Amino acid sequence: MKIWAKIIVLICLFLGNCVGAESFKVLVLPVDLLNVCGNYYCFPEMSEIIADDVIKNFNSQGKILSPDLYAVRKKLSSDAKLKASAVNVLNKYRSSKSVDFTGLKLLSKAFDAKSVLLIDAEAVQQSTGRSVWEVLEISTVFEIYNIYKMEIDAVLTDNVNDIVMWSGKYKRSLADNESRFWAVSTAQAESQLEKLKFYSKDIVSKDIAQNIMLRFYPKVTKPVLPASDKTKQTDFITKPFANVRQQDENDYGEIQSETIFDF
Repeated sequence: MKIWAKIIVLICLFLGNCVGAESFKVLVLPVDLLNVCGNYYCFPEMSEIIADDVIKNFNSQGKILSPDLYAVRKKLSSDAKLKASAVNVLNKYRSSKSVDFTGLKLLSKAFDAKSVLLIDAEAVQQSTGRSVWEVLEISTVFEIYNIYKMEIDAVLTDNVNDIVMWSGKYKRSLADNESRFWAVSTAQAESQLEKLKFYSKDIVSKDIAQNIMLRFYPKVTKPVLPASDKTKQTDFITKPFANVRQQDENDYGEIQSETIFDF
């Protein structure tokens, strides 16, 4: 009888923890979400690759839930008004990096998500934005030795209060040791794709997911101080990266950071 009593207690505790564990829902929108085969190779655009990796990262941990890109496209395709709103939001962010909170509020309501993550990625050379694969196509025809960089912008919004919760910027050189980014064969193009997928999966998407996780689940610890200073102990939020500006009373919930990977 005692054994069964212990089992019942353990089950109750387990269920209590499951019920008490709060999860958040974030809608991830790459700017190229609604593009269909926008490059010669029919490769997915970098914003899609990164968004897909971030979504997988969220859902694998269970604390942040996010619909996959296929489900998002399917829902948008079934609602012309919703799709038009998504197109406007994504185009505005792509062209000016500005956030359309009115359009995002409509999307948030449709997907039952209070937060939206917008992701953009483009190849940049002398402030001229191009698709990563567009640069690759040009380089297959001409021997271009200009240095291109891939710039990735991500912004997390709170669409209840219409504020930016976090934003980040990432940069990566697309050139090889001879300052070239090109492929004269399909095999070489696929090799470039695999390198960018690796960069997304192992660096960018992990950093984005971690920063967003800290917005919803901040790490709170108590520093260990000498006995004489125990009365002065205060809780503090540990900094995951030195360049993440912590929130203060004048931030009104807006946290921004810039993380640059340039190599």
